[in-house]
Amino acid sequence: MYPTLLLSVLYFASVLGDNQTIPKALNSTIQSPINESPIGCACGIFLSGQFKKGSKESPRGNPALVHNLSGTFPCTPVGNKLCINKCLNAIIKYLPNSSRILCSSIEHDCHKEKAYLFIKNCKNEWINTNLSGGREYCCKDGASYKCPAY
Repeated sequence: MYPTLLLSVLYFASVLGDNQTIPKALNSTIQSPINESPIGCACGIFLSGQFKKGSKESPRGNPALVHNLSGTFPCTPVGNKLCINKCLNAIIKYLPNSSRILCSSIEHDCHKEKAYLFIKNCKNEWINTNLSGGREYCCKDGASYKCPAY
């Protein structure tokens, strides 16, 4: 496991809380055929500049952070929800250091970009969970800095 594994997704867990559920809209966008055999769950953090919001296109480039979980989940919307919850549970402890972790993990500078959680479950394709902590990240030369308010 990489300690780099998480950043603001950690923030997602705190935003969602323990009693929240994944939005119903997610159910309709992440269904996969039941006859596929599960390949495991992977969590990926992509910055907002790597994908078009609302598009089903795969994000561009590599995730800023990635974490492969042990075990498999069913190839169903319920299996995808379980994968998402496991991802959130795995990254919550990294929340306090999310800026430092994210900025040291990417190979470029970023300005006011948000981090979004994507998962892989069953297929080797990233699925956008539409979960973001809402926080904006600013990174320069591998270090985080406070984003200007303008």
